[in-house]
Formats: sequence, structure tokens, C-alpha cells
Amino acid sequence: MKKLSYSFLFFLVIFFHGGKSFSQNIIKLDSLQLALKRAGSDTAKFNTLMQLSNLYNGTDYLKALEFAREAKEFAIEKKLKKKELLAETTIGNVAISQGNYKIAATHYFNVLKAYEEIQDTSGIISLNNNLGAAYDRMGEFDKALASFFKAQEYLNASNNGENKKLVLPSIYNNIGNIYQTKGDPNSALTYYEKALDLALQVPKLKAQGIAYNNIGKLYFNELNQPEKGLEYLTKGLAFREEIGDLGEVARSLVILSNFHFQQKEYAKGKQYAQRALEIGEKIGSLDIQSSAFGRLSEIAEANGDFQTALVAFRKSKEFNDSIINQQASREITRLQLQYDFEKEEKIRSEEASQTRFKYLLTITALSVGLILAVLITFIIRSKARQTEMNQKNLALDVEIKNKELTTNVMYLIRKNELINNVAERLLKLQRRVLPENQKVFQEIILDLQREADNDSWKEFELRFNQVHSEFYTTLRKLYPDLSPADEKLCAFLRLNMSSKEIAAVSQQSIKSVEVARARLRKKLNLTNTNSNLVSHLANL
Repeated sequence: MKKLSYSFLFFLVIFFHGGKSFSQNIIKLDSLQLALKRAGSDTAKFNTLMQLSNLYNGTDYLKALEFAREAKEFAIEKKLKKKELLAETTIGNVAISQGNYKIAATHYFNVLKAYEEIQDTSGIISLNNNLGAAYDRMGEFDKALASFFKAQEYLNASNNGENKKLVLPSIYNNIGNIYQTKGDPNSALTYYEKALDLALQVPKLKAQGIAYNNIGKLYFNELNQPEKGLEYLTKGLAFREEIGDLGEVARSLVILSNFHFQQKEYAKGKQYAQRALEIGEKIGSLDIQSSAFGRLSEIAEANGDFQTALVAFRKSKEFNDSIINQQASREITRLQLQYDFEKEEKIRSEEASQTRFKYLLTITALSVGLILAVLITFIIRSKARQTEMNQKNLALDVEIKNKELTTNVMYLIRKNELINNVAERLLKLQRRVLPENQKVFQEIILDLQREADNDSWKEFELRFNQVHSEFYTTLRKLYPDLSPADEKLCAFLRLNMSSKEIAAVSQQSIKSVEVARARLRKKLNLTNTNSNLVSHLANL
């Protein structure tokens, strides 16, 4: 069964706890618990919580999840965004270890979106690689390839050459694994060789051993070139022995044992299986011991040693049962984690629904408020425009009436001048008529003068009140002691009439009008001031 490779730079760290003794883990656990209590800074506390989560990952997933969640909540509380994302990635890693690939993918996707928002290239590369791993485990190979290619694209676009050498080999190995699973050995070989070429440029990079093994198995199983397969498998073993990775050395030995068994080279196959068994016992790895005993059982059976084959088979099954028991325990834990996750998702979904409802309610209220505001503004502006138009119309009407009034006054002036002229001519003719007719002439002259004075004033006052309806009210309120003659003079002056024009309308001499104006200034308290009498009356 193929195994995806993951660089430590991608946060998805695979721990081989079989290589650590129980006592070592206890010592480290106690040390970390003490460090957590004594943590003097936010960073120290967060890092300790993460180490505790990683330590438990593989032995106690609930504990691993508990510490990862605590780290995330602490990061949120302290507003440490990148550490929050790292903690959520670790929660996804625990889910991957436990087989909750869908849950892992959900966490990885949330973190990826956050990294894209803050444009963190390293985080985007990391989470695309993690998402690819989750999709691969779920059998969604096209999605897995898309994620790996996206990680590759970002890496190639970056300017960090050293980072490319460290990270790209793992991505290429992962892409090769997907193509191999999809039954495309040639594409798989292309990416495995790319991974190996880059890994060779970095001393002791784990991806080098993985690439050797992947190419060896591909040549042996799919491409039917056992000689080349053996060459790469042997190089993979030599590299793993060089870096001292006992777990991986044992796995290479199991693969080589199987290779020689398939080639019917039973002695060599047995030799490799026995070496793998010794390492498996040393590091306490159940799966390696089960695989090694399985190979020894098959080799013994092929050699006709059925007793040895049976004993080895029972041992293999015994270890395999232990693994199954562990897997059953892990499955129970996985189901518990899945239940907790789904419960939290339901709570988050309900909270999100409430938030959306509040948001929609707020938007609706704001929209209604905005519509009302626009409507009110429109009504106010319409009224303002109407008022402005009315004022303009009123002003225009006043102006027209003022012009009519002025025209009418000029008409009265001409009319009075004509009447006065006729009266004067009649006076001159009166001396020439017979004495018995002079009395009639005198009566006619007096009638003309009376009629001119009464008609002129009545008509003027009527038209003046039509245009300046509030003038007399305001004038009488401010100056209650004015006589009717004073009010009449005020009206003439309101129209900006000259003393000559007033004299013509009122049947007075110009001098009399000037004297009346002087008296009026005194009554209006304008004596000894620079105020213009006409302007003062116009402002009332």
C-alpha cells in the first residue's frame, strides 16, 4: 500500500511513536506539563500546548485534540492569528491520523482560505499539500492532484530556492503516488524522478529515501523491470541506513524481502525479513513485526518447512490482531471525534444562521430606513422647490402689481394734472363771463377739484392694499401715533415717489410735501440720523 510523503515544513508531521519507548514519552510528557505551568510568555505557552498535542498524536487522539483546541482558543484570545491557523492545522492533522479525512479536509480548507486572505505564500503551499493528502485518503484523486499542483505552482513562483529543494521533492512524491494509484506508471515515474533529482541536492533529506523506494517498487510491480527495481530499492535502503532512520530501514528490508521472494530467491528474502524483524522488535513496531513474520511464513512455506511457516504465520496474525485491536480503539475514538465535530458544526451552523438572520434583519432595517430617508428627502426637497417656486411666483406677482400700481399712479398724476389744467383754464375764463354765470363756473371748478382728490386717493389706496397688504398693519403697530395724512404719505414714499409726484397726486404744493416729509421723519424717529426715509419704509 502506497504512503504519501510529507515535509516537516508543511506542518503535517508523521510521528513514528514506535521508535520511542514508553518511559521516554512519560519523561517528555512530565517535562512539557511542567513547562506549561511555568510558561512566562504567550509564545511559550502556545508552543508547549502544540508540543503536547503532537506528543499525544498517535497514542491518545482525544488528548491530542484537547491540547490543539486549547492552543487555538488561546491564540484567538491573544489575537495571534497565525498561531491560531497553526493550531487548527494541527486539529486537521489529528483527524488525518485518526482517519477522519473529511473532517481534516474541512479544517485544512478553512485555514487555506485564511492564508489566502492574508496572502501568506508559505501557508498556502502547506495547506494545499495537506488538502491533497486528505483528498488522496478519501479517494478523490483529481482533487488531490489539483491541490498538489497548486502547491507546486506557488512554490515555483516563490524566490526561495532552498525552500524549493526542501519542499518540492515531497510534493513530487505525492503527485507520483496519485498517478501510480490511477494506473499511470509513466507519469508517476516522471514525478518520482523529479523528486529524487531535487532530493539529491539536499544531504540527508528523507524524501530521497522515499523517492528511491517509490521508483524501485514502480519498476518492479508496474513496469516489469526487476533489475532496475532492485537497484533503486537497494539505494533506498543504503540511504535510510546512512541517516539512521530505523523504522524506515525496517520497511525497506520488508520490501526487499518481498522482492526476493517474488524472484524465488528465498535465502535472500529470509535474510532481509529477519533483519526487519530484529529492528521491529527493537523499536516496538507491531506493523513491521507483523509484515516480517508474514514474509518469513511465506518463505518457509515455499521451502516446504510448513511447521516454521505455521509458527511464523501465527506470530504475524498475533501482531496483526494487536494492530486491529488498536485500530478498533482508534475507530471508537474516531467516531467520538466525528460526533464531537458534527456537534460543533451543528452549533456553528446554527450560530451562522442566527448571524445571517441578524445581518439580513439589519440590512432590511437599514434599507427601509434608507428608503424612508430618501422619500422624506424627496418630499422635503419637493416642498422646498414648491415653496421656492411659490416665492418666485409671489415675487413676480408683487413685481407685476407694483408695475400696475406705478402705472396707475402715473395715470392718476396725469389725470390730476389734466383736471388742474382744466380748472385753471376755467378760472381764467371765469373773468370774461357774465356775472350771473360766474357762480356756475365756480361750482364746476370746485366739483372738479373735489372729484379729482377723492377718486385719486380711493383708487390708489385700493390698489396699494392689494400689493402691500401688511404694510399698514406693520406701520400702525410700530408707529400708532401717525395721522391718516402721515399714513398716506408713507404709502406714496413706499412706492419711491418723488415730492413732485406726490404733490400732483395729493393736490398739494411741492413745498407742502417737503414739510410733511420732514414732520414724518421726526415721528418715525429718524431725525439726526443717516437713515433714508424711503429705504426705512421699504424695509417694514
